[in-house]
Amino acid sequence: MATLRELLNGHNMNTLKALLAYVPGASPVGRKDVLVDAIVHGMSGAGLPRMWEQLDACQRLAVGEAAHDARGVFHRWRFEAKYGQEPAFHYPAPGQFASEGKMTVLCLFLYWVDGVWMLPSDLRAQLRQFVAVPAPNALGTVEAPPALDVDDEPLTLRTTERDALQDLAVMLRMVDQGQIAVSDKTRLPGAAALRLVGDKLAGGDFYAIVPPKDKWEQVIGPIKALAWPLLLQGAGLAQLNGSKLALSPAGVKAMSAAPADTLRAIWREWRNTSLLDEFSRIDEIKGQKGKGRVMSAPAPRRAVIGALLQRCPPGKWIAIDELSRFMQAEGCWFDVCHDYSRLYISDPNYGHLGYSGTAGWEMLQLRYLLCLLFEYCATLGMIDVAYRTPEGARDDYCGHWGADDLVFLSRYDGLVYFRLTALGAYCLGVSNSYTPAAPASTCRLQVGGNLQVSVAEGTLSADEALLLDDWALQESELVWRLNREKAVAAIERGHDSAQLAAFLQARDSQPLPVQVDSFLRTCQKQGRALKVLAASLLIECIDAQTADLIAGHKETAGLCLRAGERHLVVQQEHEARFRKAARQVGYGMPA
Repeated sequence: MATLRELLNGHNMNTLKALLAYVPGASPVGRKDVLVDAIVHGMSGAGLPRMWEQLDACQRLAVGEAAHDARGVFHRWRFEAKYGQEPAFHYPAPGQFASEGKMTVLCLFLYWVDGVWMLPSDLRAQLRQFVAVPAPNALGTVEAPPALDVDDEPLTLRTTERDALQDLAVMLRMVDQGQIAVSDKTRLPGAAALRLVGDKLAGGDFYAIVPPKDKWEQVIGPIKALAWPLLLQGAGLAQLNGSKLALSPAGVKAMSAAPADTLRAIWREWRNTSLLDEFSRIDEIKGQKGKGRVMSAPAPRRAVIGALLQRCPPGKWIAIDELSRFMQAEGCWFDVCHDYSRLYISDPNYGHLGYSGTAGWEMLQLRYLLCLLFEYCATLGMIDVAYRTPEGARDDYCGHWGADDLVFLSRYDGLVYFRLTALGAYCLGVSNSYTPAAPASTCRLQVGGNLQVSVAEGTLSADEALLLDDWALQESELVWRLNREKAVAAIERGHDSAQLAAFLQARDSQPLPVQVDSFLRTCQKQGRALKVLAASLLIECIDAQTADLIAGHKETAGLCLRAGERHLVVQQEHEARFRKAARQVGYGMPA
């Protein structure tokens, strides 16, 4: 790091004379080395505390931050976020910019070096002897969000833990039953699938789905309903099977695993997925899919935000603006894209977002933060949320060209407060265990010996109805009947009849009828009676004699099995060996 003398030698005579005005008793006359000596002398020993006294309160905070920085750097944008003000380097005259005008005494302490403000190394060593360590940056919290936001708009408060635990079970069953169709290119659910998923969500989506009045109207659209199919795919629990999602082996295991453990695994896998860049959901910012690498990788962004959430106290409400301020003050920076001029609103020429992030933290980093928190963390039950409608919730984009007709920049603009839940602390690794409150079923069933299951009291939840649908046919609104074909199909997909037996017994005060117990044991056995070993070829011989000869010859007998009078079966992996052996016997098999 450079010393004060080295940095002063980089200044011209006019600058040195201007700085000498702050040094008591120094004369702005003489050669450059004489002026430098005078400043160094005035900033040394007993003179340094006298120069320190000339700084105003904000300037002292700035020098104190630099003095106790590991590299002696003054982080200007972090300082402004922490203290809400900037120190004055100049006294601009009317009509001048803040960087113009007469230099202040602060310019004797901080110097612009290679793109950053630096405190000279020798000054830093002296200042640390009498300048106190700055107070740490604190994250402000509140016990409860207000009923209204600053614009007197009502806030909706949603607790999410129980919803996420219920939604997970429902989504896994919907995927297991092949109910969710997604695009083979984007892996996003279509409109019909979004409606189907939205209807099954505990408490519904965050906003009601309202069709636009015209094609120009902005719509909020689904949030949780879109997130769930993506989260299951990103975590490897669901995979594409034709046009619909199907459970992977890991997804089948998840159906019988502790839901909290599955949600934690989903979050951990989502942190590194390349399935979706959440910023693509900020659809008013165009140009994200331009030629070349426009957007940065999302995994490092998620890592920064995940580490930040680990520092949030569970159970305390935090304003989004306070979290944003805290992030900037702590230097929790992440890049959204490689070239901000490739992004634009409305028009690529007039509405581009500028170079090197001149569009600002609020339009880019903050919008990504809002999306990740609202659409993914809240969906997983990691945070509770307090939100309003996004229309007019933020005005940080309004001065940008092309934004005049936008009532919101993103559908997530209405998120105002959040609170880390106990489940969120578990998913983030802040706590080592999680004990969910066991939801009491409001439904009582009657299970008859005729395999009929009737709702005697209460109402089946979405998860309970989907579970029954795996094993039974619905005969009326309140009556189901266990079905052998559906039961065998469920066991084929990896389910266990013991799970259904426990489900029925927990909701019926009487022991299960022996007929039902027998039905379940028989289905469990017969559902696994057959096993696929390998794919095979069915080969037709020209006549029965040829089939007899090949099936019995020592060269080919071990590679095939008889399948009727003229047919042989050969495992696909043994096809080449069978062809070679058949040719040795004297027979060929055209492709």
